[in-house]
Amino acid sequence: MIIKPLSTSEDIKAAPLANATALAGTLVYVVNTNTTAAALITVANQTPVTVYVPAGEGAIIEKERGAVIDASTASSSVWATAVAYSN
Repeated sequence: MIIKPLSTSEDIKAAPLANATALAGTLVYVVNTNTTAAALITVANQTPVTVYVPAGEGAIIEKERGAVIDASTASSSVWATAVAYSN
């Protein structure tokens, strides 16, 4: 996978996504650092949704502009970075 990062990574377990670039964008790459438990990610779109990211895995999530992403219930850090595209 090739991604074009647009922001620094933030731990969205510690605090909801706050980076202005990431909030304004529509694609966010998230990585679950826990090696044994999936992380529940909440995407606060106009209609909020949740998605699980498996243990030790990463995923690109499409969100609405301005939507906050949060992983406060995860058991380990979950890092989020705004991206422009992926292959």
